[in-house]
Amino acid sequence: MVTDVHVTVWDDRSGGGAATPALFVHNIFTWGDDPEYGFAGQRPLAADRRLLLMDRRGYGDSPDTARSDFEVDAEDVVGLLGTGAHLVGHGNGGVVALLAAARRPDLLRSLALIQPSAFTAAADRPLVADLLDRVRDLPPTAAAEVTPERFLRESTESVGLPVPPLRCGFG
Repeated sequence: MVTDVHVTVWDDRSGGGAATPALFVHNIFTWGDDPEYGFAGQRPLAADRRLLLMDRRGYGDSPDTARSDFEVDAEDVVGLLGTGAHLVGHGNGGVVALLAAARRPDLLRSLALIQPSAFTAAADRPLVADLLDRVRDLPPTAAAEVTPERFLRESTESVGLPVPPLRCGFG
């Protein structure tokens, strides 16, 4: 399967080598080689294997989309796994990685999830159940009040990070 999403490739191996590649799937605003929010900290791994940093649809240099779709993203991931790869997903990219792994477990050499946004998988935990209850109880107008800028500000400043530029193609 061929996909039209943008992929940054890092491959610093001298002599090539045949190490299994690693595919990274980003969160809401942590795509590609962004030095602060992306996977730039993983660059040293390119000395040992080829790294593929996917820009999900609507992000970075991939095609714009009116709405993010994990199912479509998972198909893109499957298309990028080639004959097999290590798969790393962060946040929403972790959900995408899980979906891709379920579709083609035969192509995965390993699966690493970093804070996957899969809250319903832990809905029986009191903290998660409370969060899900609060979100369900929000009035329908609440979502309209949360602009992309406000979301980015509140989701980064609350954990001590500076607010990244709004660069996604939807929202």
